[in-house]
Amino acid sequence: MKRFLSAMMILSAALVNGQDYGKILAEAKAAVKQKNYAAAEMKYGEAVKAAGNSAQKGAAIVGKYQAMRSQKKSRAAEKFALDAVENETLDPLEIRLILNTVANSLLWTPRMDFALELLKQASQQECPKGSNIYYATYYNMSVIYDRKKQYQYMIEVLDNVLKVKEQHPANLYNANILTGIAYEKLGKKDEALRHYRAALEYGKKVQYKFDYSTAEKAIRRLSK
Repeated sequence: MKRFLSAMMILSAALVNGQDYGKILAEAKAAVKQKNYAAAEMKYGEAVKAAGNSAQKGAAIVGKYQAMRSQKKSRAAEKFALDAVENETLDPLEIRLILNTVANSLLWTPRMDFALELLKQASQQECPKGSNIYYATYYNMSVIYDRKKQYQYMIEVLDNVLKVKEQHPANLYNANILTGIAYEKLGKKDEALRHYRAALEYGKKVQYKFDYSTAEKAIRRLSK
């Protein structure tokens, strides 16, 4: 009987927390919409505490991070997010999401090498290979390797996406375009053309309005 009562109390507390989380998250999103980022930061912080599972907690952490950055508190936001990765109870998927998010903020800054280290850590966190979170890790890596003119590394990291056929066609389009660009910069015209053609095929499979003119132009250019 005592065990039954204890289980019911735990379940009841979880339900209450879940209801609180939903209400708080809605308030946080409303504050963002109103561009009241200080209020959003506070509400997302409350949502982190009210979260009933890793997915809820991860979403709240990312929300608070972005609200802090919107207030130009970039370094404090970064510390908050990376401390959360170390100290909060999170599943690998949410850890990868947070690391991706922080790294993405640093892609076009002088700290791109630190961003690359974060992305390498992210790649060690398991997640569904067909997810956008999986794709984002390697896409962001490829952006950095492109900036560093390390085109062979760019090709290698993007291959992690290209071999996953359950990835969204738009992601496979982008991965093939970037791989084609890398091969073209290495002077490997045939390989570049092969990937541009693959990109065009995937681009045409996207169900919503999608611009695949970059692939068409590259194919025409290299087919002359």
